Amino acid sequence: MESQFDNADENYWNRSSRAAFSFDDEDDIDIDDIGKSGTSSDQTKLSSKWDNNAIFNDDSISEASFDNSAALGTLNHLSIKAILSEEALKLVLQEQTLDDHVLAKGVTPEEELKLLRRQIQSTLYSPNLEATAQKLLHGKLAPLEMFKSLQEKQELLDTLLSHGGDAVIGVLLFLKRTLNSTQFHSILEQRPKALEHYLSYLRQSGDVSNYIVILQRFGRHQEAALRQFQAAIGCSEMSTRKQELQRLIDAYASAGLGIIPLYEQIFHAALKLQLLHEKEQLSHRFGAHATPIELLYVCCTQNKNWKDQDMLKLTSPQRFAADQEISAAQYEWTALNERAQAQAYADLECIFERVSTWHPLKSRQFHISFDLSLAVQRLFELQAPATVLQLFLSKMSNSSEKLALAQRVKCIKAVIDAMVSLKQQQELQQLKESLPDKSEEQFYCENALKSLQSKRWTTDNIKLKL
Repeated sequence: MESQFDNADENYWNRSSRAAFSFDDEDDIDIDDIGKSGTSSDQTKLSSKWDNNAIFNDDSISEASFDNSAALGTLNHLSIKAILSEEALKLVLQEQTLDDHVLAKGVTPEEELKLLRRQIQSTLYSPNLEATAQKLLHGKLAPLEMFKSLQEKQELLDTLLSHGGDAVIGVLLFLKRTLNSTQFHSILEQRPKALEHYLSYLRQSGDVSNYIVILQRFGRHQEAALRQFQAAIGCSEMSTRKQELQRLIDAYASAGLGIIPLYEQIFHAALKLQLLHEKEQLSHRFGAHATPIELLYVCCTQNKNWKDQDMLKLTSPQRFAADQEISAAQYEWTALNERAQAQAYADLECIFERVSTWHPLKSRQFHISFDLSLAVQRLFELQAPATVLQLFLSKMSNSSEKLALAQRVKCIKAVIDAMVSLKQQQELQQLKESLPDKSEEQFYCENALKSLQSKRWTTDNIKLKL
């Protein structure tokens, strides 16, 4: 019994119907077996196809054996040339030759060697400009080492520049890697669009040193100076910030490069600001990267004497504004806002008083460096008292504008003064009747009416009699 089972087991595993399954078994077809089982005509057709490599140029077998008339109807015999043009089909085939390194099954060693040689030839020795450009524009990888000569590299760059996109950056980096600096800079100089692409890449990647070198290389010294200044100001450590600013000042002072004088003033002012940071500790309110205007606001809060400021003191508002090249309008606007928010209205008149340079002994005069109406509106927004508004409105020379602005900020006394200047007696009478009885504004309006009625003689009415 045991021998019978043993023989049965051996026969079971040796039978062809119980052979192990493999995906490769279908491809291991013996030509002799096919010839024995098939007819002579079938064997002749198969052998002719194998000898002529018809498998690579004829795919009509699978199309003919698939009946798609129900799905396509009249389009059953539609050719691929009816869908794609000859040029588009050529580009598709060229693109496939750059990527497809997988050989079809059943290729003879001679044919495989020919295909490999063709791929190496197209990859390393015969650059295809249009196919490579199309792949790069669609975000695909393409070998660029095939472009050996300078002319081929320039043609590839020009093709991509005409379309734009991120592919230009990849080609520029390839050119920078494979060309010397003189050739690469010459290409950028002849193509301003490529230069802007490269500068944008350096700026976004944070390569500040190369970005500044390229700007200086092409004569854009002002942009390079500003970028260096931004990098110096952006340093976190104050000591490093001071060193970078001093290095920047020394570099542009000794090199003699053409930058506008305003930039040099900014560099010196920034260095003075860092020294003031260290000595006076003004950044406790606005942080280490406070602007000069913010620090001027801090100086205004610390100033105690607005009538006679100590110009030897670094934190004096006038001294600080002069050191930091702050304009008179910015200085006055900042001081006005700080004093009004602190409700120190008595100091406002001192801010806008000036002594004439040509006559130092002359009394101080009111002077403002920006529009007076802006000052009145800002004081009204900060809820300044009517007396302060009247003080600034009294400095306006145009009575019509003064009347309109006084009515807008609801300063009654200034409205009355403007009506007196315009000799609007009837309007004054109507205003008097609308004011509360026995109020300060009503008494002020009555006095204005009396003064207006008592003026019977003016310079216009004087007549000389001979």
